[in-house]
Amino acid sequence: MALSRKSRIVWLCTGLSVVGLTLLTACGESGCYENRSSIPQATFYAYNMPDRAIAIDSIEVYGVGHPTDSLLVEAGSGTSSLYLPFRSDADTTRYVIHYASQELADTANNDTLMFAYTRFPYFISGDCGVVFNYTITRFEYTCHLLDSAALVTAEVTNTEAETVQLFYYVAIEE
Repeated sequence: MALSRKSRIVWLCTGLSVVGLTLLTACGESGCYENRSSIPQATFYAYNMPDRAIAIDSIEVYGVGHPTDSLLVEAGSGTSSLYLPFRSDADTTRYVIHYASQELADTANNDTLMFAYTRFPYFISGDCGVVFNYTITRFEYTCHLLDSAALVTAEVTNTEAETVQLFYYVAIEE
């Protein structure tokens, strides 16, 4: 049974459309919609109002002990939380919180956060690949201006979640 000329044109156009759509979708974004990083999140709280996150605008946060350490938070940026990436080539990561306001800028006031952890590769998918997840085994901190800190969860995965709470005493105006 032979197809008419009109039917062949319809089939040809349909076939070309399918091929064109296939090529367009193949050139699009990868199929990875997952977060590709496992990074702990620290949030600032008022010690005397622990259910209220606070924004701090006069701090600088930077890493310690790695050649490529850089400033994570710059004074004046006003932040209530920050991400503290762990080193994937070591079992510990340290951060310094420097209080940049003029009356507190003495380095003797700096607080340090130290995280010890185990790291393990986690396969997300063929499109996303592998990320390092972490289990925090020890968390230490200094209390120069920081009142206290709490480890909310020891597991750091590619799911966004609060890992650490940092508490500061805040004067309440009445």
